[in-house]
Amino acid sequence: MGGNAGIRGYLIQTIICILDALDSDNKWSEVTLEPLDESEKVDIRWVYSDKVKVCQVKSSQNIIRLTDAKKWSNELITNSPNIEEYELIVVGHPEEKLLKSDSIGKVKISKVQSLNTDNLIDIASTKIDAYYEKHGRTKMSSKVREILVKTLAMHFGTNSITGKEVTREDFDKQLLDWISAIERQIETNPFAVLASPAANESKPFNIRIAEKILELIGWTNFNENIALKIYNDKTEEDDEFKVDFFGDFESKLKSNTDDAILVTSIHDLTYPLSSKKEIQHYHYSSEKIFDDLQLKNKIPFKRNSSTEYHNILFWLTTENSEVNQDFIHHAKDNYRKDWLNEEMYYYLVDNNKAVFLISSIVTAKNYREDLTVKFLYPITEANQSPGQIGKRGTKLPAQFINSSILPIIKESSNKISILIFCSDSFSEDSLKKLIWLTIRLTSGLGNEYLLYFSDYDEIENKNIVAEVIRSFDDEILEDKIQVQKYDRIDAEALDGVLATSNSLVKNENFDELKTQTQLKSKHLNEAFVNILPYGDIIKPFLKTDAITANDMKIFLAKKGIFVKSADRSKLISLMSVLLFSPKELEDFKTLIDVKDRPVNTINEIFQIKQNESLESVFKRIRPNFDNVTENLNTKLLDTPVFKPNPSNPNEYILDVRTERKDPTSQVSVNTLWGRIEIICTKENDTLVVNRVNTVSREDKVIAKRVMKSVESEFKQADFIKDETIKIMFKSFKDNIDRVNFLLSFTNITSSTIFKEPEIKSIKFKFDDVEDIPEAFKDKKDKDLITYFSGRNLSGINEISEDDFKKVLLLEEIYITYKYDHYNLKNGFYSVKYNFSDALKNKPEKDGVFKSEPNLYMSSQVKKLANIDLFKRELSKEIERIKLEKLKQFNIIE
Repeated sequence: MGGNAGIRGYLIQTIICILDALDSDNKWSEVTLEPLDESEKVDIRWVYSDKVKVCQVKSSQNIIRLTDAKKWSNELITNSPNIEEYELIVVGHPEEKLLKSDSIGKVKISKVQSLNTDNLIDIASTKIDAYYEKHGRTKMSSKVREILVKTLAMHFGTNSITGKEVTREDFDKQLLDWISAIERQIETNPFAVLASPAANESKPFNIRIAEKILELIGWTNFNENIALKIYNDKTEEDDEFKVDFFGDFESKLKSNTDDAILVTSIHDLTYPLSSKKEIQHYHYSSEKIFDDLQLKNKIPFKRNSSTEYHNILFWLTTENSEVNQDFIHHAKDNYRKDWLNEEMYYYLVDNNKAVFLISSIVTAKNYREDLTVKFLYPITEANQSPGQIGKRGTKLPAQFINSSILPIIKESSNKISILIFCSDSFSEDSLKKLIWLTIRLTSGLGNEYLLYFSDYDEIENKNIVAEVIRSFDDEILEDKIQVQKYDRIDAEALDGVLATSNSLVKNENFDELKTQTQLKSKHLNEAFVNILPYGDIIKPFLKTDAITANDMKIFLAKKGIFVKSADRSKLISLMSVLLFSPKELEDFKTLIDVKDRPVNTINEIFQIKQNESLESVFKRIRPNFDNVTENLNTKLLDTPVFKPNPSNPNEYILDVRTERKDPTSQVSVNTLWGRIEIICTKENDTLVVNRVNTVSREDKVIAKRVMKSVESEFKQADFIKDETIKIMFKSFKDNIDRVNFLLSFTNITSSTIFKEPEIKSIKFKFDDVEDIPEAFKDKKDKDLITYFSGRNLSGINEISEDDFKKVLLLEEIYITYKYDHYNLKNGFYSVKYNFSDALKNKPEKDGVFKSEPNLYMSSQVKKLANIDLFKRELSKEIERIKLEKLKQFNIIE
């Protein structure tokens, strides 16, 4: 049996079992689907008080012959002897002779003349109603019935994997519990409300959901249920392929281009653990439809010179706990390159993306509700429109179907409102970038700008908003911007908006030319770190050598956009018409293979005088950071504040970004940004301060100034002792002790993350006050610093001998570890432990101990949902190992 036919047959078998289980005349006590202790011919086994019945289910799109039925009946009896009752259930198109047969020997013949699983679900739904009434309940809604049948199908299907029996008592209790639970869930589930069926409507749940979303985004008059049957000579049956919707319109983001759109929808009660089979089937089916459309010359279109193809999958669930779930992260690896079409752009819309899209449009509909919702089409090189704010219309661009930024316009003849929705959490940084984007998109011509975040809190965040708006130094802008909270969709909001007729709203246009000279934004901060680049602005970044085509594909996949091609020009063409949220751009920056030197970490340790929580101490102190950038060509982009680590109450973190201008470069690359992180951790009676900063001299100076101010406040508050423990090259009693300290980082048996350390290089000089081994005496009088590099340097015999260690001024050791973390196995993480070029320091050899970690950015790492968090966790483990070694060598207690 072919793949499609096999899946259909298995589903039909499961639904048949449900139909019989619900039959009021069926007095069964136990039922098993695919029982493991029966022959493979038995699909269903029923146990009654006085007998056992075994059933085989056969389904086919072709004519089912009497001769085949006789063969199956004989096999059923032969392979399962000594059974009281046998039944063969044929589903599809029995020939006339078979239709007239009620039995073949001892085998009862039952006929179901429908292969349509939706029709079978409808039959099961009516039987559930009767079952429900029999148990003293009133009739349930069609939504509940439909979901319940699917739940039963999933339940029986899961049990069939292990051949588990279902008792009548358990079945009755489970079913009634499910009915009650589903009814409660349906009352609040937004997708269920969105897909409420009309009277006597028989459309499947997934189709109704997708249809309502298409209506909200203006994709009307699409063809429905595009199906194709192809004869399979291997199975001698027709394979059926389909997509749910197909339509087209002129591209909103590219001139002289048509967009052809295929839409497929999947509805599940909950997301599956694996999505491979469903995604493979979706790709294969939509590809067959695409080929057929080309064969029939329905595509490409002739309106414009080119046609782009967009293939969209809505995969939604009605489990309330999954309403905001990011399923794209789990499914993206199943968009395999060999399944994709070179000409197609693929988009996956999961619960999280759909909720943002619907919530934004519903919120926009409810604002100035007498006006039409229009989507703003950003002006780029691809769709130039001189003299306009930007094109806009009632159709959402296909490329925005799973966007994290959604620009909407509500306009009348004398007022234009710009509504920008962002799926990121509210923050000072996000707001700055969103304001920049708003001004850039509209050329400052909006009468009012409403910026929406789902978690914005007016009371808690209003001062941040005021400060950010003032930073643009534009009085006109201050009067026009509002920040608001949009509510994630709920049943009540959807009921209200879906009841509104589009014919009642006004579709007016704002007079741009009349007011163009009155409103003009004066300032746009072009620093990359403060903007949300799109269109022509993002192209210079995408064209740099630091960004590979594979980086772009990985980034797009995280958004739920998939392409087969690794053609840079095609990828840049797509990315330059998209809008990116601040969080997405931060994630993108972590993918870029910038050839900068790695960050380094320096530890300072203080003895605590009194046992007080860090929360209490930071509430008491008032460090002054006003002059930390004095005489430096660098500015802080964030307010320097120590904030508690939510996952560790004994840790406070300062994290600020820095900006330094390079006047020799173009605007697009003239800003060098850095990051300073200072982590204060309380370990028993010890305060450990880690300064994490880039290698720029300015960032080091700023970090040191910040820490000096904090240290002074700590001492004034009588929290720490005056003496600072700083690990220096000279901190060790002799050369042997220092060598052993650095070599100890190859002993990581306490780590649950790192394994298999390998020394890659060492940097040393011979101590001229010691007796040098004969083999190295020629270097004694020379001021040489020696590097050993290569594989398995830990195997060098001399480095393990005390006589050699005694004469060795070992300054640096570079170790590569393997790690197992998250679902990544045998990844590589390198750390350089050194004493800051102590051997070059004159007149005295000394330098502070620091570590420089470096994560190998494999393709698997780049696919992680949060690379920055992953780096932090690995770095935190290295810091734990460092503390362990400092205690081992009695540097700290």
